[in-house]
Amino acid sequence: MRLYEELQEKLFSVRQGELESLTLSWQGAVAVFKDGRWGIGATPPEGAAVLSSREDHTRGLLAPGSGDFIRLIVSPFPQEYAAATAVASALAPPPEGEPLESLLPLPGGERVSLITPDPFVADFLRDWNWNISIFDDKKRGRNVFPEWTASQHMGGAGWVWLTAECFRTRTFFSLVPWLKGKRVILQGPGIPFIPEVYYRAGITCLVLPDTVRADPEDPLRYIGAGGSPWKCPGLPWRVYRISRRRNGL
Repeated sequence: MRLYEELQEKLFSVRQGELESLTLSWQGAVAVFKDGRWGIGATPPEGAAVLSSREDHTRGLLAPGSGDFIRLIVSPFPQEYAAATAVASALAPPPEGEPLESLLPLPGGERVSLITPDPFVADFLRDWNWNISIFDDKKRGRNVFPEWTASQHMGGAGWVWLTAECFRTRTFFSLVPWLKGKRVILQGPGIPFIPEVYYRAGITCLVLPDTVRADPEDPLRYIGAGGSPWKCPGLPWRVYRISRRRNGL
């Protein structure tokens, strides 16, 4: 749990904001501050209570400042978690990153383990001809395994691809012993850019939407209509390498 505490400490240390609007949708959340900053949050995948909500949570999310949301990044409730990760991403946006395509050649022939991935991302990596294994209890298909078997299979993988869902469910902490010596990619949305915390946790690369250089209008409309941030037109995704070596992972 120290990872959550460090994220909260860093988020409380940055300039806070007053919420202008908050949109919670099927595949993402969008928080917009009155000063123009904005961020995209993570919602649980299909079948994991994405639309689950509580009236007391709704009332609680309408008024608080950004500090109140920071405390909710450990919430197990989808409604609160989606809102909190959107606000956290607005408070700590990423700098300018590398094009997504810069990842394409990196694994070579090494196997990549995807833990509860966005289905659009899995298809995207298949199109890249990556050698992937998917660990997801809600999916069936070729090279798809139950999530609880991930630790048994990860020994043969040189790379691991995680999403924010691994933080919401606390799955990440059970995987930590198996991440040593691997290249670990953490994909947003819902991931505030605090690289030093992720580096200490063994993560070497972030894949995040570039909200600083994108106009929020199109993502707000697209995600609000139920679309995936990964597929949103006009929302670029970038790669951020956070290992100490600047020329590779």
